Amino acid sequence: MFLCLCGAEGVSPVAVLSVLPRIVVSRTHLWCDIRGLPVYATVDRITHVLAMHGVTSAKLGIAATPIAAEVAARYAAEQTTFVREGEDRVFLSRFAIDVLAPDPTLANLLDGAGIETCGDLARLSRESVEVRFGGTGAALWRLARADDPRRIFRTIPRPLPEASLEWTDYTLRRAERLVFVINALCGNVCDALRERGEGAIAMTLRFSLANRTTYEHPVRAARATAGQNAWMRLFRLELERIALPDAVTGIVLRVDVAGTLGGKQGDIFDRGFGTAHAAEEAVSGLLDDQGAIVVEPENTAHPLLDRRTSWTHLSAAQAISRLDAATPTDVEQAAVQPALTLQLLPRPMRIAVATVKQRDLDLPRSYRDTQGTHAIVDVAGPDRVSGGEWDEPYAREYFRCVTDEGMLVWMYRDARDRAWYLHGWWD
Repeated sequence: MFLCLCGAEGVSPVAVLSVLPRIVVSRTHLWCDIRGLPVYATVDRITHVLAMHGVTSAKLGIAATPIAAEVAARYAAEQTTFVREGEDRVFLSRFAIDVLAPDPTLANLLDGAGIETCGDLARLSRESVEVRFGGTGAALWRLARADDPRRIFRTIPRPLPEASLEWTDYTLRRAERLVFVINALCGNVCDALRERGEGAIAMTLRFSLANRTTYEHPVRAARATAGQNAWMRLFRLELERIALPDAVTGIVLRVDVAGTLGGKQGDIFDRGFGTAHAAEEAVSGLLDDQGAIVVEPENTAHPLLDRRTSWTHLSAAQAISRLDAATPTDVEQAAVQPALTLQLLPRPMRIAVATVKQRDLDLPRSYRDTQGTHAIVDVAGPDRVSGGEWDEPYAREYFRCVTDEGMLVWMYRDARDRAWYLHGWWD
């Protein structure tokens, strides 16, 4: 049920909030959400608040639809008008069409057609109203029938999951025992997230300490996930870094930010985005079994881009020393601005290319790969690269092409076997 309050400009909305949980302030009136509340008792409480502020001429309209409540509050003769559920259309039918505030041009058309009241308009069919008065007339026809699509109040968001556990007979200091408790809480939270079809992006661990204080520590993931293994890996890492000022007597784990699952994000196993969750569980299992594996790139000046970089494994001690040696300036320099980056295939893919002759060059016009045939609308190149006569000879002609789908791809023709290869794309 909606309650519309008019003529109460002298009353603070805070005073109304003392008796009603949800209100919306408009320019000329005040909306109150009384769904689930006793109507007459609620009216008595509001009337009492108005009287305390010296307002005696305010008018109240109560109805199941916003338009009926608004008309009751603004145009009904009684000070308090309650439209019973299911009678909104009948209540509106006796009022002049002007209470719906039609456009002046539409009002003239309605007057010319002899439509004076809301009931006159509501009796017509939608097709006849739409043909005669257009879309604006059809919208007014819906209001005359008490079909009001306005959403006065926003949907109340569901509370995000949380879990807690407290104990009084003992205290915990060791991280291993804290991990045991957090694992149980995390399982409950992740189950609740999966039931909602969501994943957590940020959680907070709140520790109740023996000195009757609390300590909160936020934890954030790279993307929304409801995987217990993924979150426990983050929690274990964070517990190694924080120092609690006293023993722990309780833990609360709450979700701060949640997001929908299934977002398109490429993973190392599936370029089609179909097994992101399975890949996440597999990687979590590998990390739990083998530990974190840190690699570092070694770059050379090789003319071919796919042969410039190799990856070497770092031990845990080396990785920690590199992290400790990093300065804030290094972190700022490592930050990059959003831009197109070249994505190389693990191995160049051999493709079939249709070419067109332009002067002495054979420029690609279309190509076929495992995904089908792609037309090329623009070509830049060739960029010729050759060398390696003494160890591993190579000779390539590179082309940067734009497909009709808007994809910027990088392909080359091997000058030795005259075959074409797809080397990567920009994303």
